[in-house]
Amino acid sequence: MTRLILLATGVVASCLSLQSQAEVLASDARGFLVRHTTTVDLPSAAAYRTMTEIHRWWNPEHSWSGDAGNLRIDAQAGGCWCEIWSVGGQTHSVQHMQITAARPGSLLRASGGLGPLQQLGVAGSQSWMFEAASDGRSTVTVEYAVSGWTPDGLEQWAGPVDFVIGEQVQRYTRLINTGSPDIE
Repeated sequence: MTRLILLATGVVASCLSLQSQAEVLASDARGFLVRHTTTVDLPSAAAYRTMTEIHRWWNPEHSWSGDAGNLRIDAQAGGCWCEIWSVGGQTHSVQHMQITAARPGSLLRASGGLGPLQQLGVAGSQSWMFEAASDGRSTVTVEYAVSGWTPDGLEQWAGPVDFVIGEQVQRYTRLINTGSPDIE
């Protein structure tokens, strides 16, 4: 029975990994561009809506508070991709990104530096693009372009950022396709 469960888990993991593609499209001292593409079992409007429910799928290890439940996206131009929590009666907050374009079911774009990029002299633009498939599913493409200056150059950041974005895209895909971002 244990072997059957392990085999089934491996098959599901293989299927999920086949549904997504990732790559660093460009990288040099001035910036980088990463792209992740996945297929989800929802029409594009619902896939978009699920993306904006970031607290449901974001890995809490990549938050300031350690709790993804504190993350929110106000999906309108000028809206905040923010994290708000309380410590010792004091409110803490972080604006991870600012929404620059929102077209439900089609595009959500935000600008800013995620994670440690926030403290560097860089600008970033992340786009989540949703394309409806004829079978009721959606292809979701996530691109994150970062440019600017750091003493050691930005090419060293491409791999780690690609890894973190990829992890989030996988968690988003798993939430939709299995019901939990943690099931592999």
